[in-house]
Amino acid sequence: MPQEPNKLLRPLAVVGAILLVIGGFFAMYFSSKKTQQQLGQNNPPPPVATQPLANVPTPGPAANTPAPGTPTPSTSAPAPATPGAAPGASGVRVDVATLQPRVWPADPSIAGAEIAGSHLIARFSSVGAGLASLRLADHFETIKRETPVEVQSEYTSPVFDAQGNPLKTAQGIPLSTIVAPMAALGLEVEGRFINLSVDAAGSLWKFTPPASFVAEVTDAKGQTALRITRVYSLASGGRNLILTQRVENLTDSPINFRFIQMGPVDLPLDAATYVGEKRRLRFGYILSPQYDPTQSYVLSRDYVIEHATVLGPQLPNGHYEESRTEWPNALSQERNYTLSWIGLTNRYFGVALHSPITPGATGAALIGEKPLHSVQQVDRLVLERPKIDNHPQDVIALRLTSPKLTLLPGAVTDLSQSLYAGALIRSEIRADVAGDPLSLDGLVYYSMPGPCAFCTFNFLTSSLLWLLTTLHAIVHDWALSIVLLVVVVRTILHPVTKWSQVRIQRFSKQMGEMAPKQAKLKEKYGHDPKLLQQETAKLWREEGINPMGMLGCLPMFLQTPIWLALYATLFFAAQLRHQPAFYGIFQKLGHPTFMADLSAPDNFWVFSQTGVHIPLLSAMLGPVTSINILPLILSVVFYIHQKYLTPPTTTTLTPEQQTQQTMMKWISLIMFPLLMYNAPCGLTIYFVANSALGILEHKRIRAHITRHDLLNLDKIKAKKAGKPGGGFFSRLQDLAEQQRKAAEAAARGKPKR
Repeated sequence: MPQEPNKLLRPLAVVGAILLVIGGFFAMYFSSKKTQQQLGQNNPPPPVATQPLANVPTPGPAANTPAPGTPTPSTSAPAPATPGAAPGASGVRVDVATLQPRVWPADPSIAGAEIAGSHLIARFSSVGAGLASLRLADHFETIKRETPVEVQSEYTSPVFDAQGNPLKTAQGIPLSTIVAPMAALGLEVEGRFINLSVDAAGSLWKFTPPASFVAEVTDAKGQTALRITRVYSLASGGRNLILTQRVENLTDSPINFRFIQMGPVDLPLDAATYVGEKRRLRFGYILSPQYDPTQSYVLSRDYVIEHATVLGPQLPNGHYEESRTEWPNALSQERNYTLSWIGLTNRYFGVALHSPITPGATGAALIGEKPLHSVQQVDRLVLERPKIDNHPQDVIALRLTSPKLTLLPGAVTDLSQSLYAGALIRSEIRADVAGDPLSLDGLVYYSMPGPCAFCTFNFLTSSLLWLLTTLHAIVHDWALSIVLLVVVVRTILHPVTKWSQVRIQRFSKQMGEMAPKQAKLKEKYGHDPKLLQQETAKLWREEGINPMGMLGCLPMFLQTPIWLALYATLFFAAQLRHQPAFYGIFQKLGHPTFMADLSAPDNFWVFSQTGVHIPLLSAMLGPVTSINILPLILSVVFYIHQKYLTPPTTTTLTPEQQTQQTMMKWISLIMFPLLMYNAPCGLTIYFVANSALGILEHKRIRAHITRHDLLNLDKIKAKKAGKPGGGFFSRLQDLAEQQRKAAEAAARGKPKR
């Protein structure tokens, strides 16, 4: 005789799986919250100087002005300098107290200097021999492909006093701060800061075309004590701007110093303000030798820091804290991380500062290049700028401080760096010489800002992006790939969706028929809640109602991370930027803007370049520049779903409930498409396709229910009655009832005292 299957095991397995998934969600949430708290517990910043950084001079006497927040001397052990090939020491005996930068005649040719490659275009600034601009030669601002995307640029910001008031000269001219990415700020020699940024009398850097800069630090007699050289170059065929940077000691004495410079600054704010701020600060790090003895793996998962978190809270005067240390921080110190790279990203592009990687390097040589040796401390500065269209334009700039170095007479120390810049496309990043060794593809992180970020699992977004690119390789159109992606995902989730909808409709019908009987029980046993509960449970067993039906919506809830991940993938995928929909058919038919860019609204009719500001709506979604019809199509799809496919309510509703239900239907028909009005049309195509397929799927499920008579309550009761035990939950109820009766019997048989 065949063994009877274990009917208790299956429900236990289902309940266990549900509890496991819910526990995983909460674990991810609290882990994310804890990490954010650790990131926020930065070390208190060192004492800061009150002088403005690189003040734009007004007519008057020349003055050297040090950078704000100049760090105090480090107490770490000095690192030996790299000896040069030829000492070349001049034998200068130096008095540190008299050291000052040499001022060269101003060179206007710096403003026009440029180096260009197949991927990057760099222009230079006279401020600290930094960058005036870094653009991507193969990515453009609009679909017209006229202006290359600028990922780094020089910024100007007002200078404020401690009370938050703008500083002015004696003539009443406002003082400004110029910040150039990668600019040298100065040297800290024996605790004294030597400015290398800007001087009113001329230039502190001697320029030699195409991209070579030299600065000299002299004593009171004009003799050169230190020479600093900076040479920019582009990696052959790569996306790295290499800064070869060296400091040479020309004296007869060792010199202890720290080099202070600007790192990368904020990427431009996205033109589309849909979903708000999308810029982030990232750190790549190497685990402690305890966990990675080889020191060969670079990670970045612990540092996905939102722009608002980096800015921090505003002070009572309405401004931000002048500077704050971002690295080292509480988390990096606790876990003994080693800094490998510093990254800044926006929606589609990113930059990452790291040590130069030698092409073809392997083994110990490659491992030695993975730490960012030239940077010990990273401080956040804020350049406060006026709002545009009520949107903040404040810029985050990173100030980098080297370890304390001891430079022997005639020696040269190498502080070279490399700046990767490009689109957030993993295949492009991995193709770069630094991409794989430093795991720079960690810059690519698809997660929506806000409370749902914790459940947008990276492995889901990576899998969905792989599937999307695979489909694109087959059909060669991104819009069609999005539709096919929705088809694949809904097909995979169809069994769960069908199981859920069947149980929801069945439970709804059962509760509708139970309502009068439950009302009678409440009227009869309402005075005794415990007895009412027992009689209700008994009624449920008699009617064959399984409490598991209440969990019918749970599988739909468990699908939420998948749909959020799909949403985030389509929103952040740089592959969709400036790509037309459906093989560019609308452009071929003579409509140049309609769905010409999947990363922008569908632009059926563009009526304004600057945009019209609609109260409330523009505050959330930005100015409206065009008539978009895809959100209207989405509203029609929603209406069809509600009108023809939503199952009728089985319970009797009061007039108030009917009014509320009608209002909710209209709100969903109006509000959601309205919120999607300025959304990228790639996302809107996803929602239209998903809703349309949902209608077809729902219709198929209803046909399945009708064909198999799954809502026949008499049939369900007969089936339940034929099963011994009546199901898992029924057995639990029977067991509870038996225990209650046993307890009452024991209480009756107990002798009275």
